[in-house]
Amino acid sequence: MPPAGLFSGDIVYDGRLLDDIHGADQKNYVATIARLRNLPVTVVHPGHESPFDGTRLREIADACIAARP
Repeated sequence: MPPAGLFSGDIVYDGRLLDDIHGADQKNYVATIARLRNLPVTVVHPGHESPFDGTRLREIADACIAARP
């Protein structure tokens, strides 16, 4: 399979995720993270912080999902 990149913008990055700010919808955010977690991504280009690989994406997603209702 060829490398697959994800330009995630503000959805996921390797830093404190701001999903608890006014107007945020945590339920939809967690659903989005769960969908991204299952993509065959080899590199993530976030809107903030440095790029990271698919393994780190799954770690971030798993932590986010586990921490929220």
